[in-house]
Amino acid sequence: MKNRKLFRSMSIQRQARLIALAVLAMFVIMCCLISVLIRQLIYQNEEEHMQVTSLRLYNQISLNYEKTENFCVNIGENEEIRALMGSDYAQMAELVSGATECLTRHQVLEPMIEDISLVNDRIHYSNVYRDEELDRMRETVNGVPFAWLGFRSHGFWADGQKPELMVYAGDIIVESENIGTVVLSIDASGFFTGNDKDTSQMYMIVDADKMLYLFNQPEAEAQEPYQLWLGSGQPQQLRAGGYSVHSYYFEEMDCYLLSVLDIRSTGEGTEYIQLLVWGCILLSAVFCILFFMLLTTGIVRPLGQFHETILQIRQTNQRGLKTDLHLEGCAEITELGSEFTGMLDDIEKLNRKIFQSAVDLYELKVQKQEAELAYLRSQVDPHFLYNTLEVVRKMALEKQAPEIAQMAVDMGHIFRYSAKGEDEVTLEEEIAIIKSYIRIQQMRFAGKIEVFYFIPDEVLQLRVMKMLLQPIVENSVFHGLEPKRGSGSLFIGARLEGDTLVLTVKDDGIGIVRERLTELQRQLAEENADTSAHVGVLNTNARIRLYYGRMYGISIESCPEDGTTVILRLPAQTAAGGS
Repeated sequence: MKNRKLFRSMSIQRQARLIALAVLAMFVIMCCLISVLIRQLIYQNEEEHMQVTSLRLYNQISLNYEKTENFCVNIGENEEIRALMGSDYAQMAELVSGATECLTRHQVLEPMIEDISLVNDRIHYSNVYRDEELDRMRETVNGVPFAWLGFRSHGFWADGQKPELMVYAGDIIVESENIGTVVLSIDASGFFTGNDKDTSQMYMIVDADKMLYLFNQPEAEAQEPYQLWLGSGQPQQLRAGGYSVHSYYFEEMDCYLLSVLDIRSTGEGTEYIQLLVWGCILLSAVFCILFFMLLTTGIVRPLGQFHETILQIRQTNQRGLKTDLHLEGCAEITELGSEFTGMLDDIEKLNRKIFQSAVDLYELKVQKQEAELAYLRSQVDPHFLYNTLEVVRKMALEKQAPEIAQMAVDMGHIFRYSAKGEDEVTLEEEIAIIKSYIRIQQMRFAGKIEVFYFIPDEVLQLRVMKMLLQPIVENSVFHGLEPKRGSGSLFIGARLEGDTLVLTVKDDGIGIVRERLTELQRQLAEENADTSAHVGVLNTNARIRLYYGRMYGISIESCPEDGTTVILRLPAQTAAGGS
């Protein structure tokens, strides 16, 4: 905490210098770490590569042991081979051809087989070994079905060209009688697929007495890690004397596969990489120094002045600056200082305007909604007195005109219903008024209109807006059915779709032409459509959206000469206002 306060009390230029020195020190440390990490990474990659190569080599040799054992058993059980090995000198000439074909076939199946030899007291068949060598190998097997005989050189090649062969052998037993021995020789160099030029890795097959075979290095270089491994008690893993040694034991062959990594040789050739890393870090350090100098003179110092001005404004609750702010630095900072002075005044003016505009807009929105609701209600208020209709009804009864009396009753119901103070009614009440309205229209059109109702009982007590359906039904009668030649039908239905009440008014009248339908659908989709000239569909749609929200409203489908369907969607509300 004390050091932090001391640092903050320094000038910003001194802080920048200290930061630059700290960054340089960090770069030096980073360079050393990168150098160490590069060597460590190279060592880990070499170690992983050696382990992968060792496991592949181990698996190949183990698999070869099993395959060679199978080959040896198959050759020993071949009838032609058995016949040759059990024949006398007189029969050998006839049987050699079949036996040779069998041996050739096995060599084709496994290209790594350098030679397949047959030996007993009479036969010494081999392309690699002399007769005395075959006899010694047969004595070594001594009745064992299959055995590994170690590594041997090609018997007929010059010493400098002799390939090392892994030799396996097994006796041929027929009815408990040993009639000969099969010797299979595998080219050991075929197992190793590593890079012969990689001097940091060595692979060898050894036992507790000597090195049996070296895959990629001369014996002089492999002697030191081998002796270290022997002297340490033949551990599975060893890291000592600058070597990393891993051993894998072949149980059937009673020997080990040693993989050796010369740690001292890893990382050779990386000097250029390290030099490049150092050069990049030094260039970065120079760049950082120049950047700190530019930052201090062009940005840090004027920003400090700017920060002091902001603190002064905040502490004194100023709305503007008493004097203009002049910042010295880069062009952007200077421009910032010149614009900041006028910006505070502009912000204050804009704040006042925004606040006043928000208040005005809110009041206008409230007034607009209230005016639209009042206007919509005024359009559907009754225009005649109830008493007049009652007089008409009595006079009609006196004159024996029951149809006129019923019409007066229906008109009275409609006027009373429209004059009720409630905004919501049950769907049952709304349908009753619609029936009164339709009876009047049916009297007017003398039976030209036939009406069908589908109103399930479960929706009758749902709450809807008053005078919701009357404008829609009126449109269907006057614009759809009245111009139609002949009689027409009107369907009024209701159903529930989840929490939505769907009301349908469908007629089979003359329909709506495509251009008018497109314009009407566009106006229904608009948020603030002009409803001043339309008491029907557009006004009803506006009332639904004002009352229930934008998610509800009216949709229209129509086809010329095929009728019109008007669908109203509103929330399914009970008498208590719930869903």
